[in-house]
Amino acid sequence: MSCSDKILRWNVLGLQGALLSHFIHPVYLRSVTLGYLYSQGHLTRAICCRMSRDGDAFGTRLPAPYVVNHPEVGRVSVYDSARQTGKTKESSINWCLPDGTSVEILDGTKGKVDGPKLDISRVSKQSLFQLFRMLCTKMVREDLKNFIVYSEAKESAADYQSAKQQFFWGLQEMGYGSWIGKPQEEEAFVLPEPAAPPFL
Repeated sequence: MSCSDKILRWNVLGLQGALLSHFIHPVYLRSVTLGYLYSQGHLTRAICCRMSRDGDAFGTRLPAPYVVNHPEVGRVSVYDSARQTGKTKESSINWCLPDGTSVEILDGTKGKVDGPKLDISRVSKQSLFQLFRMLCTKMVREDLKNFIVYSEAKESAADYQSAKQQFFWGLQEMGYGSWIGKPQEEEAFVLPEPAAPPFL
C-alpha cells in the first residue's frame, strides 16, 4: 500500500488502532504538511476526499464516532529541491515524549532494535499488546484483560471493526481496489504468561 493509502485509512479509522479504540474515540490528523512535489488537489484527493467523491454516501455508513476526516493540508515554504533517488535506508527511529531522551533505532530489514542483541522493539505488536493488557488491568476492564491472543483483542473492538469493513467495502465499491492485508498468522500470537516470582 502507498503512503497516501495508509493516511487515507487513518482519516477514516483514526490513528489509535483497534486496541486503543476500546478506551478512546478516534484520533484524527489535524493537518498534513508536504515538503516536496506539493499539489493540493492531488494530496487532498489521495488522503481523504476520494472517500467523499459521492458526497456523504460513504460517511453515513460509518458507525459513530467514525467520520471521513479532512485535515488541513499545506507545504513548507523552504525545502531542498534536490531529491535523493537512492535506495531507502533500512533504519528507522521512534521516540515518545514520556520516554524522555530514549530514542530507539530499528533495523527495518529485521524489525528488531539495531544492535548486536536484536531486541524486540517497544513498537512491536507484542510490546504494544503487553502494554494494552497492563492498561486493561489498571482500568479494571475485566472484559478485555483476559484476552491472550492479539487478533482476538483487536476483533473484539466491534465499532472499529465495523468501520474498517465499511472502509474496505467503500474502496472496492468506488473502484479503488482491495486493501492488501497482512497474513493472519502475523496477528494470531499469544503472549507468554508472566513468570511467577521466585520463592524467598
